[in-house]
Amino acid sequence: MKKRILLGLLLGSIASLQFWYFFISLNQPYLGVELQNKEHHWFVTHVDSESKSIPIGALKIDDEIVSINGQKTSDYSSIIKWGSIAGAESFVVLRAGEEHKIDVQKNSNLFSYDYLGLSVELLCFAVAASIYKRLAHIRSAKYLSFVFISIGGAFMSLGASVRDDLMGKAVIGTCVVLLPVVLMHFFIVFFEDRGKKPGRNSTIQLMYGLVVLTLIFHGLLFVAGAKVYSLFRSLYLYNITLFIVGVIANIIYLITIYSKIRKENKELRMIIRTIGASFILSFLPLICFSFLPSLLMGRTGVSSVYSSWAVLFFPLSFTYLLVSKKLYDIDLVIRRFILTTLVALIPSGIIVGAIALLYPEENETNRLIATFLLIVVLFSFILYSLEYLTTKLERVMFPRKYHLQQSLKKIAKNLRHISSFRELREIILIDITETLQVLGGAIIFLHKSNKEIISVGNIDEYEAGILAEAESPEHPTYIRLEITRNEEYACYLILTQKKANTYLGHEELQWLNLVISYLSISLENLHLIRKITLRLEKLAAHIPTEEASGDFAWFRKLMFELQEKERVRIALDLHDSTMQDLFFLKRRCTSVIGNQKLTTDDLEQMKSIVNFIDIINLNLRQSCFELHPYLLQELGLIKTIEKQINLESSNSLFEIEFRTSSPSLIESCTMEMKRHIFRIIQELLNNAKKHSQATRLKINLLATGSRLTLAYEDNGIGFDTTEKWEREIGGSRTGMEYMKSRILSLNGLYELNSSKGNGMKLKAVFPI
Repeated sequence: MKKRILLGLLLGSIASLQFWYFFISLNQPYLGVELQNKEHHWFVTHVDSESKSIPIGALKIDDEIVSINGQKTSDYSSIIKWGSIAGAESFVVLRAGEEHKIDVQKNSNLFSYDYLGLSVELLCFAVAASIYKRLAHIRSAKYLSFVFISIGGAFMSLGASVRDDLMGKAVIGTCVVLLPVVLMHFFIVFFEDRGKKPGRNSTIQLMYGLVVLTLIFHGLLFVAGAKVYSLFRSLYLYNITLFIVGVIANIIYLITIYSKIRKENKELRMIIRTIGASFILSFLPLICFSFLPSLLMGRTGVSSVYSSWAVLFFPLSFTYLLVSKKLYDIDLVIRRFILTTLVALIPSGIIVGAIALLYPEENETNRLIATFLLIVVLFSFILYSLEYLTTKLERVMFPRKYHLQQSLKKIAKNLRHISSFRELREIILIDITETLQVLGGAIIFLHKSNKEIISVGNIDEYEAGILAEAESPEHPTYIRLEITRNEEYACYLILTQKKANTYLGHEELQWLNLVISYLSISLENLHLIRKITLRLEKLAAHIPTEEASGDFAWFRKLMFELQEKERVRIALDLHDSTMQDLFFLKRRCTSVIGNQKLTTDDLEQMKSIVNFIDIINLNLRQSCFELHPYLLQELGLIKTIEKQINLESSNSLFEIEFRTSSPSLIESCTMEMKRHIFRIIQELLNNAKKHSQATRLKINLLATGSRLTLAYEDNGIGFDTTEKWEREIGGSRTGMEYMKSRILSLNGLYELNSSKGNGMKLKAVFPI
């Protein structure tokens, strides 16, 4: 609650001051004329070129001001207080013995200082509000926002101060003294957040005490009367002295912290070193070019209105690092900014020199320096942002490069999804040929005993294969690039010429080499996956006995899960690609039958083709169902088995009798158990169709209590269960072994009875 009240008072004070300053600026023109009293005569010593209220050339140095607003010059209020003309509507000038009346122009009371002050003020207050809102969880960030409020307060008062408003001068003076104090407090809290104790707070308390004392001194301006100018001059020297001392105190504090941690924390040491360098760069122009000349020589080298801009460099850069979370990259950011600034000095100097030569009558030191600093800042910002801007505008500025980079991202992303060599065609090779606009391309694998070719577009596979096997990669029209090579195989990418009958450019070859580097890693991984898969399949073919089943339960489960995923993938690929292609082919053929004038023989052939497409489609649909029995989840186990039996009955020579009991108990089994039982029955039907020569099959699926019993019987030729055989992958009895493995994976028990000429009986019992 207390914080909200203080924040409300601060915002209310800023709003009130801003209203007052707007009132002063809009109702009182800025003249910028300073006078000096010589034997009771007031002569012009300075005319600010920024003022637009006095006609150009109407007033010159050493002109005598006789009267202001019809009042004697020595009696005019602003002359008595400040020795300058403020709030005048007209004045009389004596030059070469002749008097001239000059009327103040009131077409626009606002001038460059007003716009400058308003711009910096809005920037500082906006940044302060953003920090306070977005980084409220960081304690030191609040004090950084007060740094911006101090700078914003000074620039907010600029327009009123140059018009000799007491409130404006008091606020600027106080903010100048407050700025290094708030910065010191920010540093203390910042290092406290990083575990570094600042020691006693007597220094910061003393500095805040001096700020309060400064505020009291500025309050005396309102009661000083005619002595206000001499008091203000003393206060001005006092303010800039405290400012310089405060900046030096900050530097000493940073050096002290650095000496304590330089052997402990490398990252924090780097941050302090970079903070110190950027802090000095930020305050050096204001101190060296404006404040020190005022203290030592009584006049400024460069107006503080312009040199004070540099003060924003440190807090703005620090804010950027906090918001972008690049604090620990501060040395890189500052180094990059310093480099861009040094580079910007050369064109900035050339531009300002050209302006000075082209318009010598309008040359003023302050204006040229301000122009130089502004151009340096502008060039630095452009150079610093060049990488970001180039990236954002790359699509327009460098379309070919952008297209290659986007294609590279797409290919790199697609490489993650490759699971077999054959997928390279659709996922990679087509993208390469389309991106490079070549006629065709091929990826060729050279094994010890065979050769695999994956091609796309217009390319001669035979010619490409010869080039891959050749010792020299030279070819009149093809380009050969090696992707990878090891003891077991070598892989090459073969590309034709571009469609425009030109060769690949340097940029395209660089892109292609980068793609190949990605591709070589993916192919090596695929090669290893293939080897592991073959070994797993070989191991899976040698299923252990029931006694050892517990030790291999994890392996069975893993293998079955992988098989199911691969079956689902193949089924979806068939459904989404091949079956869709057949559908469009059938539509095309049907449209030909309906729209073209065909002979009777041609019409019959087209109809037979359409019928044959329907048969292929039906077989593919059946294959998809066998690969992915989706009805298990939709209809349940019993209905899915019945559908499978009906399909087999229509295509087989044997009769199938299927009987169940307690269907609700059967359907209460887990989906994994249903899937295994369906696969077991599916394998039994396949074996019966291929090997048994049976005329009758019986399948019973019975549930009683906590058991599920699957019983199978056929009247086929049977086989000798005592006969030993080598269980290799693809052998005729591998399916039987996989079936037994599924039973064991469900913790089931099975009994197999068969002999030659007596059919086969299988009984499996599973716990529910």
